[in-house]
Amino acid sequence: MFSILYSCNNKSAKEKLKSENTKHDLAIDYIVGIGKIIPENDIIQISSPVNGIVKEIYKRENDTVIIGTVILELEHLLEDAKLLQLKSEVATQSAQISVDDASVEEFEAKCNNAKSGLIRLQNLLAKGAETQQTIDDASTDLKSFQANLKRLEANVTVSKSRLKESKAALQLAQMERDQKIIKSPVNGRILELTVLIGGSVAIQQSLGQINPEGKIIAICEIDELNAEKVAVGQKGWIRDVGSSDTLSTGKIYFTSSFLNKKSLFTDQSGEKEDRRVMTIKMMLDQPGKLLLNERVECVIDLSNNIKK
Repeated sequence: MFSILYSCNNKSAKEKLKSENTKHDLAIDYIVGIGKIIPENDIIQISSPVNGIVKEIYKRENDTVIIGTVILELEHLLEDAKLLQLKSEVATQSAQISVDDASVEEFEAKCNNAKSGLIRLQNLLAKGAETQQTIDDASTDLKSFQANLKRLEANVTVSKSRLKESKAALQLAQMERDQKIIKSPVNGRILELTVLIGGSVAIQQSLGQINPEGKIIAICEIDELNAEKVAVGQKGWIRDVGSSDTLSTGKIYFTSSFLNKKSLFTDQSGEKEDRRVMTIKMMLDQPGKLLLNERVECVIDLSNNIKK
């Protein structure tokens, strides 16, 4: 009887040990983390540097854009009026400088003639053919021409300074107007636009999202208990949460050098969390059917573990 009980107990212990070994082997062979699908360069948020009212929308969701493509336009009537005024001022000041330059040339010619006349009169005075009064009058005229020339040259300097200031103001006004034109900062595809014509937008408010050109990756979280087992170069695959079907294979190309308190799926950065995770990035081999921001499981193959 004892032999039978011992045999049964021994068999039960062996099965239990075998089961534990199997679990242990699975734990060593694979690590599973939670992740999501994102562009390698992350999703770009479209925003406005100024407040305004949407005047026109030129691009829609799923449209392809390149750097500088106009996506939407805010009302800019005041900016246009300011630009027109400053352009007029620049044109007027440029014309005034031309007039002042002409006056300077005119008085330079008068000064040269007055100098020549004074020299001629002085020669006549030396020969007794002219009076001292005539010499004094000619010298006074020359000094008057020279004073007016200096005044006109000063006017040209002031006019040029004002023109420079107006051009700077014009450039600033152009920049202010350009801020009303929202352009794509990258090459890519528009994922979402959250504004309508006539709607108001605020500074730094998100107006939409762009998927930039580049590869699609999975960014995943690995629990701190398994972090030391993960290394760049390890292979793995992506599957839906709770599923065993492989969506894409891939290879780890980045592992964070620290453990993060905040989860990828926690919106509040100040939220308290006890768990810590390592962030990894996996380059995907078959990303075509995956949706951006799709929540997935990242399975890391440890059967051919790569030492860090």
